[in-house]
Amino acid sequence: MFYKSGAKMINKELTDITKKSGIVLIGRILSTIFGFFFSLLAARFMGPAVYGKIMYVLVVLTMLSVITRLGLTQGLVQFVSKLTDNKEVKKRNSLITFVFLIVTTFAIIISFLLYLNSNFIAVTLFNSQELATVFKIMSPILIIYSLIELTPGIFRGLKIVKYQVIGRDLIQSLFRLIIVFIMGYLGYELGGLITAYYISMIVSLAYLVYKVYRLRLFEKLKREYLPDYKEILLFSFPLLISGILHFSIGKIDIFMIGYFLEAQQVGVYTIALKIGTLTSFLLLSFNSIFAPTITSLYYDNQIIKLKKLYQVITKWMLGINLSVFFLFILLSKEIMNVFGSGFVIGWLALILIMAGQVINAGVGSAGLINIMTGFPHSELYVSLVVFTLNIVLNYVLIPIYGIEGAAFASLISIGITNLLRLFILYRRLEFLPYNKNYLPVIISAVIAFVVSYIFNSFIDVHYLIRIIMVGTIFTGIAIGLNFKLGIEEEDRMILERIKSKLFR
Repeated sequence: MFYKSGAKMINKELTDITKKSGIVLIGRILSTIFGFFFSLLAARFMGPAVYGKIMYVLVVLTMLSVITRLGLTQGLVQFVSKLTDNKEVKKRNSLITFVFLIVTTFAIIISFLLYLNSNFIAVTLFNSQELATVFKIMSPILIIYSLIELTPGIFRGLKIVKYQVIGRDLIQSLFRLIIVFIMGYLGYELGGLITAYYISMIVSLAYLVYKVYRLRLFEKLKREYLPDYKEILLFSFPLLISGILHFSIGKIDIFMIGYFLEAQQVGVYTIALKIGTLTSFLLLSFNSIFAPTITSLYYDNQIIKLKKLYQVITKWMLGINLSVFFLFILLSKEIMNVFGSGFVIGWLALILIMAGQVINAGVGSAGLINIMTGFPHSELYVSLVVFTLNIVLNYVLIPIYGIEGAAFASLISIGITNLLRLFILYRRLEFLPYNKNYLPVIISAVIAFVVSYIFNSFIDVHYLIRIIMVGTIFTGIAIGLNFKLGIEEEDRMILERIKSKLFR
């Protein structure tokens, strides 16, 4: 009875969250699909060594783009939103122009320095002379990528997310997929992959800048706005530090694999990482929609309602990720083989990475709730602890266990991160995401795993047919049991909203 009344109590918020997901969720799904097939084609056409080189350089460029943006993407969200609400349009537009110029200038300088010092960086920092040429060729991408990743701050500040989704997620990933298919088919390997990145990013940036221009968001710089220019830089600087820490935690394993091992191992691990974190976009999408709801409920003192929403969303995330984890245990070798026989050695790393996603989903939005309820510095403390731990674990484990050591280090780091987040949340608000409604989700996944494991043991077919057959059986059993054992009223609300949104 409590849960039915609870469902009615959070009806409005559930409806609001699923309604607002719209283009963000669909865009993320399509982008993830395009990205998956891009990785598949690139891996099969180019092989793990070539793919590994490009991925390693891209990780470095992405890291540098965090620095060149100076935390201004988040700063724009805050300032554009505030100035728009205050109807200070000219000041807002001048601020956007200032940020564009600052980031462009800084990105050009860093890109030029990267080009000049590519030999030193490749040999001294990354222990590979082969990467020097790739760094030289790809260094200008830093400028393009920095500006692409800056524009979401403008569109989010204006609450117009569709341009961000279309330009950054869909256009870029679709063009990259098409071009890598053409280049791979024609026999181009390293050059083809680099071309795919250049063309897709240029087209994406052209679309985004065009939309900013069409919305008349550029304005001349004015001396009278100097205090505002200074204010956004000061506001954004702490966000730069947090951004560097957050990025480093997620990518330090690739850096250290590249240093200790060969480019081929980087390629294999990157594919395992991409597949193992495929479901992460679900939590990210819900969090982007859940964030303002958290603030509203907390400051309206509706703590019980906030707790209930947290439990519902976390249950969904855990159920999906747990099912995918069990499927990866059954089919990890076959899944990695899809990308080429040279990638099969990453099967155990894939399972370990996915185990980390289960832990992440099982804690859900704990870190976000801490931030949005007035305790943002908790994430900085957690990030510092985990960043240090991650470096130590990777340094110790990678030379001994290779990519499996990196995956295990990531698993331990994610586990400790989420336990700390949950501990802080419980100490502050006495929130735990778990209740008896989680049992049907776990039981359904376990039964589906056992039945699928038995079936998988008795068949001897091609690996693609095995993936289809076992995946279909597992999914059918898991979904059927979930409906049979306990779909709650709030779950039906979410399903109805998603169904109506998709059909519309």
